Amino acid sequence: MNLETDYLVIGSGAVGMAFVDTILTETDAHVVMLDDRAVPGGHWNESYPFVRLHQSGSTYGVTSKPLGQSRIETTGVNAGFEELSSGPEITRYYHELMEETFLPSGRVTFLPLTRYEEDGRIWSTLSGEEHTIKVRKKKVFANYLTTNIPATHTRKYEVADSVTCLPPNDLPLQAPKFKQVCIIGGGKTGTDCIIWLLKHGYDPDRIHWIAPRDAWFLNRKNFQTLNNSQFEDTVGGQAKAMEIYAAAESVTDLEDRMEEAGLWQRIDTNRRPTMFHASIVAEKEIEELRKIKNVIRKGHVQRIEPGKLVMDEGEVAIDADTLFIDCTASAFKDYVNVREPVFQPGEIHIQVIRQFQPCFSAALIAAIEARIPEDDKNNYARPAPGIDTTTDVLLVLAAAMENTMMWMSSPELGEWRSACRLDGFASMVDNADMNDPKTMEILMSMLSNGEPAIQNLRKIAEEAGASS
Repeated sequence: MNLETDYLVIGSGAVGMAFVDTILTETDAHVVMLDDRAVPGGHWNESYPFVRLHQSGSTYGVTSKPLGQSRIETTGVNAGFEELSSGPEITRYYHELMEETFLPSGRVTFLPLTRYEEDGRIWSTLSGEEHTIKVRKKKVFANYLTTNIPATHTRKYEVADSVTCLPPNDLPLQAPKFKQVCIIGGGKTGTDCIIWLLKHGYDPDRIHWIAPRDAWFLNRKNFQTLNNSQFEDTVGGQAKAMEIYAAAESVTDLEDRMEEAGLWQRIDTNRRPTMFHASIVAEKEIEELRKIKNVIRKGHVQRIEPGKLVMDEGEVAIDADTLFIDCTASAFKDYVNVREPVFQPGEIHIQVIRQFQPCFSAALIAAIEARIPEDDKNNYARPAPGIDTTTDVLLVLAAAMENTMMWMSSPELGEWRSACRLDGFASMVDNADMNDPKTMEILMSMLSNGEPAIQNLRKIAEEAGASS
């Protein structure tokens, strides 16, 4: 079988689906999508049962199909904020999108359990059959930044045969069988596991938490975009951040100012975090996480033995009747220094071009492909690479702000952004009351601090030793 298509999209996860959705609405092109998995939705198909988005569903997914019910939660640690979609809900969302929108369009061919080879061949991992494919326009690598997830992650430490160490997927069924639980990893997955345990009444004194590094967390109140009643927290928060970016004298000065402004949070205020993975948490979640007193900070785990942890900085005794939950997978840490051009001859390498928003980035890259001349495309799509530390995020913010200024200068992209549900920030600005003095003060602050913020972020990042 010989295939022919306009766009060959490799990967049908969140990024690939967002790209194709926009291509279908912006062009009359035909698309072939292929994926290693049997169904679309990427890593969401292997997510742990209690996972939820840490950003609002109103700005996640694809442009054409809403995610969630656009409601405000009234219970739990997220009370008062926009709903956070669950893993099963997101998986169903992508399955429905393929079956009810993409395939019925007649312009999408989906090839599951299929891989692409650089010589133009595709082959089925199930049958072994090989085929050739001719791409009229571009190959799109929607798997360029592959997400490392707990269910398929290969841990870097050793575990004795008699020790039970499992991914978070097994936590609900296995936790009742053990005297205590030890969470390994200080990032979003680790905090999810702890919040889930506490929500269900698990004694915080029975939880041990191995956190090699403390982390900075973004404050969820600054990411509420459903209605303009949150304008001061969301857009105003961004304006305040840009003032800080422009004025900060060092990385630590920037961290302190962001914390004082309520934009960044940390669990232990007596410890300086060295990790920044852009997790968005509510203040109530921080309060819950502070209930864990058995925090082990002796570097990374080297080996787990019955009754003993062998760490970078020594050994730690721990009850032999302990369930260990591995939360050490890192989504984008491996891509800190990856800065390939998004648009290359005959290819598109989808990357994050607005900080912490892969779905919006992929959709906008498709809009750039459809609306911007070929020679100019990369000027609107500077990669905002992976992050691991605060210093890393400074360069990400600078690149993303440069992109935003370019988008604002383009009538074609401005029109698209105004209609894009994934860009809640632009929608809030479009619907702002321009007769309100406070609103105008916020907007003028952003305009005046944009360029100084970019220059200063790059300056203090360079002084801190970041690679540009």
